[in-house]
Amino acid sequence: MIADRNSGNTSPLTWVGAFPVYASTVLAAVHVATMVLTALAFAVGARGLIESVFPFSSRAVLEHFAVWQIVTYAFVHPPQLLFLLEIYLLVVFGREIETFFGRNAFLRLYAVLLVLPPLVLLAAGLAGFSTVYMGSSALHFGVFIAFATLYPSAQIFFSIQARWMALALLAFAALQCVAYSMMADLTVLLLDSAAAFAMIQFLKGEWAIKLPRRRSHLRVVRPADTDVREQPAASIDSILEKISKSGIGSLTSRERAQLEKARAELIEKDRTH
Repeated sequence: MIADRNSGNTSPLTWVGAFPVYASTVLAAVHVATMVLTALAFAVGARGLIESVFPFSSRAVLEHFAVWQIVTYAFVHPPQLLFLLEIYLLVVFGREIETFFGRNAFLRLYAVLLVLPPLVLLAAGLAGFSTVYMGSSALHFGVFIAFATLYPSAQIFFSIQARWMALALLAFAALQCVAYSMMADLTVLLLDSAAAFAMIQFLKGEWAIKLPRRRSHLRVVRPADTDVREQPAASIDSILEKISKSGIGSLTSRERAQLEKARAELIEKDRTH
């Protein structure tokens, strides 16, 4: 992107044909694989074993030191249609965050959304409130909240802005938890949503601090050199505006080339000054 965020590579890990594979794609594949394994375990009568070993239980962690449940709870997926929506949120919106901030920043965000809720529920367990939780619906909804925080004006789902869609879905999910007295689910939902918002605000601030200062002098460019290799600032600003409205996936190959060229120039200037 425009500045060196030191947050890891923003390019795909690899390609499968014409399909780019990002860290978010790999995580989605792991979730799909565990969903298949969960379904097979249920089919052979091992449901009791799965539900006693891998979901998060504050009592199991505190009394039997089942610390792995702080992570494995999110990978227990009984087959449900809503699981497909979860994977869509992770692949599509996770990729946007990853290509903007870099792979390492995205993985830090994912780790916070994964570990923070069970730690808070564990603290509640110490206070005498025993809870059991499994699944990744709140985790992947947090990824969408992160995208809506980064691109609030992006138009998605029938041209509704991301910010309003995020608020509407959050309100609906919270009301559903209240209606069915699912306090643990409500707690995880609110924690992941708040953590996603805070993390993106932090990363945006971190990025802004690392931006090199703009030069006040003008640069004279020969008309013959005004191609992708030498783009005016106004062109880059228009690309950034397009990203803020529609996401980085809306850029053409030429616009991506302009953006990467500007990024390389800024990095080089930052290193030489």
